[in-house]
Amino acid sequence: MPSERTENTDIQFPSKEDIARGYDEIPEEKFMPRKFHQKCVELLRSELNEGAKVADFGCGHGTLLHVLSELPMRLALTACDLSPVLAEKTQKRVPDADVRVADIEVLPFDNDYFDAAFATEVMEHLGTPSKALGEIIRVLKPEGWLLVSLPNRDWFRFEEYVQQRNKFQPVDDHFYSVEEMEDFLRKAGFEIRLIRGGENLFFGGGLPHLMEKIALLLYPPLHRRMKRMILLACKPLADR
Repeated sequence: MPSERTENTDIQFPSKEDIARGYDEIPEEKFMPRKFHQKCVELLRSELNEGAKVADFGCGHGTLLHVLSELPMRLALTACDLSPVLAEKTQKRVPDADVRVADIEVLPFDNDYFDAAFATEVMEHLGTPSKALGEIIRVLKPEGWLLVSLPNRDWFRFEEYVQQRNKFQPVDDHFYSVEEMEDFLRKAGFEIRLIRGGENLFFGGGLPHLMEKIALLLYPPLHRRMKRMILLACKPLADR
């Protein structure tokens, strides 16, 4: 059964201003690499059609939006970030996109507006993902798609990661299990269509990485134990 824990009132979270400032100070090379963003886009690629309205909520330096802009189709791209510095960098990187400074918990978009959305490496910075997911499902069209990624508390090396994470992510404040994120998504009204892991299962690159790929092929549930979780969900039709 999914975890019943949906609120994190016992945890002190930084202010939105502190989060924005914290990410202003992190160099670009410490953000998720382009390869990860390419994987996220590829997972949603088959659901994107010519002229689709696609958003990246929490766009960072604009890497994912830039990957989307390189697809062999015309997309109406939108992005937002809490940080004015990062929003400006994204706008310069993808000049044709509509990039705004905005809070994912109070999105400045109309109901049923987007065909698809991404929210990568954002949910771990919120007291609870519930409000953000409620906003995202509001601005998505019926049968619109959402891809979410975030660190996975079920990772084999999670405790080691937590001890070292402040060196790289000084404003990360909470991590969820895959079950918890499934629960958040369902309670917001989404239908979960796919769960994949990102980055490492246990080891690093080279031969260990090849061994991990083989293990994932032979036993797909191991995706739920990787360093990052990637969930693909859909907003159902209203009359279902």
